Amino acid sequence: MRAHNIVSQLALASSAALSFLVASSLAQDAGNTQQNTTAGSVFITPARDLAFALNVPNDSTTDLFFSMMMPSGVSWGAIGLGSDVMEGSLIFLIYPSASGQGVTMSPRLSTGHTEPVYTPDIKVEALDGTGFFNDTYIFNGRCSNCRTWNGGSRKVNVASKADNMLYATGESGNYLKSDALDGPLKWHYNYGTFTMDMVLATGPGGVPVIDRSQNSKLIGTVQHESEQGSMDAKLIVHAVIMVFVFLGLYPFGIFVLRLGGWVRWHGWNQGAALILTIMGSGLGFAVSSSYNRTKSYNTAHQVIGILIFIFIIAQFALGYFHHRTFKKTQQTTKMAPIHVWLGRLMLVLGVINAFLGFPLALSPNYDWAIGGLALFIFPAMAFILLTKNLISKRWNKSKDEPKGYNMEPWQQPNAQAGYGGSATYTQGPHGQNVSIPAMNSYAPYQAQRTADLGQQQSSREYV
Repeated sequence: MRAHNIVSQLALASSAALSFLVASSLAQDAGNTQQNTTAGSVFITPARDLAFALNVPNDSTTDLFFSMMMPSGVSWGAIGLGSDVMEGSLIFLIYPSASGQGVTMSPRLSTGHTEPVYTPDIKVEALDGTGFFNDTYIFNGRCSNCRTWNGGSRKVNVASKADNMLYATGESGNYLKSDALDGPLKWHYNYGTFTMDMVLATGPGGVPVIDRSQNSKLIGTVQHESEQGSMDAKLIVHAVIMVFVFLGLYPFGIFVLRLGGWVRWHGWNQGAALILTIMGSGLGFAVSSSYNRTKSYNTAHQVIGILIFIFIIAQFALGYFHHRTFKKTQQTTKMAPIHVWLGRLMLVLGVINAFLGFPLALSPNYDWAIGGLALFIFPAMAFILLTKNLISKRWNKSKDEPKGYNMEPWQQPNAQAGYGGSATYTQGPHGQNVSIPAMNSYAPYQAQRTADLGQQQSSREYV
């Protein structure tokens, strides 16, 4: 009996010891698991069109690990480090690859409120998990020299609990699919600023995890400014003005001159179009400085636009001086044909340049609208002018045709010179009544009418 009790106590002691060892082992594993968990702060935009997580490895003074996610309907997404304004920021930019099944990461530097410029000095390595999964573009990366840039003048403050950052996303629609690291961008559609707790993001190095569920929340970040639906107003107004003048005002000015010979209306119309053209051109120059593809002014749209601007100034000067000379001499001048043909050339170049402008703005679909307007406006004007010319010819021809026997022969030219004139009077046969000439055949009446007409105007100033 005593031996049995001793055995039982030994069994209980062994079981307790084993339980302690297992518990100690589990506790150690849990401690190791917690120690190896990757630290990270996570930011998600209000529109949920971009997510960003950052890890600051505590065993490196240069590296940063990060992850970016963007749904497939968004054209591009960007995160700016080191500032809450674009100037001087280091930009992580992602967009779909050329195949649409991968993601392109483009590190860029921003010099102001313009398109950031790709920089090969920033080294970013793509890590496992990068690609296109479940309609989401994901880039997991490690940057080996992203803590400072611009010669050390700008940096990520890894000791800050509220380091300033910014974000931006492009409009919906995958207009940008490229493997090039300097892919062209449109104006941002959504943008804003936030702060990130870099102390919370510091820990064991590795790609931080982003919760992809609908209920995912910000971790160690605070949203500040947020704007949605932003557009490049200067670019839009430039396009509207130029389309309006070259498909509207300028053709209409030519139309009224050819339709009714309304020279003054033509002049006022083209003068208003000139003012709008100067305004639109100024906006075009301003827009060109905002995008990398237009900063050098070497695209076909810009070159043709500058030529058109010069032609318009010359065209207006030729028209003005020709009209002044014509008013004095009532004769056309040598400037008239130059003015006419330069105007036609300018109009053709303007329409062509509209077709070149929209692809340059990465909106080629608007060319269909330009084509539709051109195919309606110009044929309609040509049809009206042709119809008017045909009617005028038939009218003039009908006036010249003989009308048959005239019962009032005294109304024929030279039949009566009227009272006080030198016309001869012929007595008719005996017994035949001699009709009295009409009042308008008398010379005093004719003189009175002529005095009221003033100087005769030429029917055509421009040829």
